Amino acid sequence: MRFPVLPLPRIVTIDSEVLPPHWSKFFMGNRAKLHSVLLYENDAENGKLWPALEILSRGIDRGDHGDANTVIDSTSGNYGVALRIAVNRCSTLDPRFPIKHVIAVVTRSLPQGKRNRLASHGIELIDAEDSIDAMRVAKEMARERGYWYTRQYWNKDNSLAYAPIAEHIADELPMLGMVAWGVGSGGGCSGIMPVLRERFKNRMYLMQRVAVVAEDGQKIGGVRDEAALEPGSLEWRAVDDVRFVGEEASYRFSYALWRQQESSPSNACLGGPSTGFAAEGACLAARRLVIMRKFDELRGSDGFVHILVPSLDKRTPYRAEYEQKGIYLPHSEWE
Repeated sequence: MRFPVLPLPRIVTIDSEVLPPHWSKFFMGNRAKLHSVLLYENDAENGKLWPALEILSRGIDRGDHGDANTVIDSTSGNYGVALRIAVNRCSTLDPRFPIKHVIAVVTRSLPQGKRNRLASHGIELIDAEDSIDAMRVAKEMARERGYWYTRQYWNKDNSLAYAPIAEHIADELPMLGMVAWGVGSGGGCSGIMPVLRERFKNRMYLMQRVAVVAEDGQKIGGVRDEAALEPGSLEWRAVDDVRFVGEEASYRFSYALWRQQESSPSNACLGGPSTGFAAEGACLAARRLVIMRKFDELRGSDGFVHILVPSLDKRTPYRAEYEQKGIYLPHSEWE
């Protein structure tokens, strides 16, 4: 059976002047450059399309689906949409593809924008009390009804999907000094970090790997706090530092990054709150290294410290959440 192959994502450099003022001053004063890999530039509009395709293709090859024609998993939204798009792509490429239906188990608190996006793709939604309960519900429904539970929080194919992206990052940014990745399912962090460590292990200067986790009880789309991460088994903790970031900083930082569209439309970074979340975590980690007089150990031969964060999804589904925080755009810019 044939499966689709995705093109590699673009990487853009962020103008330090658009950063929140205190971080703009920090980056210019410490000769650092921020970059972002735009994982949302696909028809799912989020980076979960890579693991969704990997999980489906490898799982089908192994026969993980059994006789099922329906997949089910818990999700904060992006993985559900990506599964639906991946199923569509696979079915178009090979009509023998056995999966036809997608069920997403979501929390009752899921933002309405994400609910609308899931429903618009014809995905059946099942409500659960919280993210832990959503995992339980997905598992039980799969067992009772014969669905294929893809277990994204435990599925190593989730991590494997990011290896080509990591290789691409290393090729495009050979002087990369730090990568900071928000942790949701753990797939991105556990897939990206080992590849970059191996690629840069013989380099004269170091690379810092930072995992970013939500502050306890904070709701930031696509990432989780410590308690919600506990059930998963993907090895995202093989990093040099962990930073905790809250809602307010995540939304404000991502909003600041949108300003790049004004001066450089082709290099616009229009990510949602998880982009600002990772960027804030990277900045906090960088600041610690500066005060410890270790930041220069990451400096490339061009005299700059290059820092990368992912833009995992677009801002569009989070309009209501941004407006609740006093961040407004013209209606046309949310499209």
